[in-house]
Amino acid sequence: MKLIGRIAEIWRYPVSSLAGERVASASLTMDGVVDDRQFGLIDGETGLPAAPEKHARWRTALHLQAHSIAGQLPTITFPDGLCRPVDDRALNGLLSDYFGFDAVLAAHEAIDGYTDFPRTGQRHPHFPVHVLTTASLRRLAEVRQTDAIDVRRFRPTVLIETVQATGFVEKNWIGQSLRLGAVGLRAEEETTRCGITFIAQPGVEDDPEVLRSILRHNKRHLGINCTVDVTGTLNEGDDVFIDDTPDQALSSAPAPAR
Repeated sequence: MKLIGRIAEIWRYPVSSLAGERVASASLTMDGVVDDRQFGLIDGETGLPAAPEKHARWRTALHLQAHSIAGQLPTITFPDGLCRPVDDRALNGLLSDYFGFDAVLAAHEAIDGYTDFPRTGQRHPHFPVHVLTTASLRRLAEVRQTDAIDVRRFRPTVLIETVQATGFVEKNWIGQSLRLGAVGLRAEEETTRCGITFIAQPGVEDDPEVLRSILRHNKRHLGINCTVDVTGTLNEGDDVFIDDTPDQALSSAPAPAR
């Protein structure tokens, strides 16, 4: 195993399309980070899921902040500071007022003890873990000709601070195994980026050149999608190693995409 860096940041997204939360540690199962993407937003009239990268009327979703609370359902905080748990019966009315149309919170999977949430599927094939590196962020900033690119544009699970690596280094890891502390991952494919990368969010300006730069310089890819071979706890500061022997996973049974 070769040391390639350390875990710099860990992110969780309790509600799809809303702003995520940075955490110091997170429990990882075969399905991904615990409490990640439990819920999503849908159009109350059509039942279609929120798509900020496609439809302008959903773009302010990134200004809503979702927070997880251990042993409880998550909360949603509005830009004015109003915070409500997702099972608050007034929440859908507040969401509809915020967006200006009928917006409804829905669950991606059954929630134990709660039957009132409508259900909605994931819009995209979902890998349990999305990994991004500081090397890729630096390279993207170079080609975009800016000082830095905010990691929140890309919604990773884990940001790895790389040791000596340069460029879009993750593309070289496909088919290999990663060890993040006690956790084992398998790098499955490069991550194809969408329009959410350039949408404004708190402290981040709208910038279409971000996606254009990824398209021009890395075939629309940035970061990698991974399956979980060994479950455990992710911790900021944990060393990250790679087994660069092709086709040598930590386990022969990758987690299914969802």
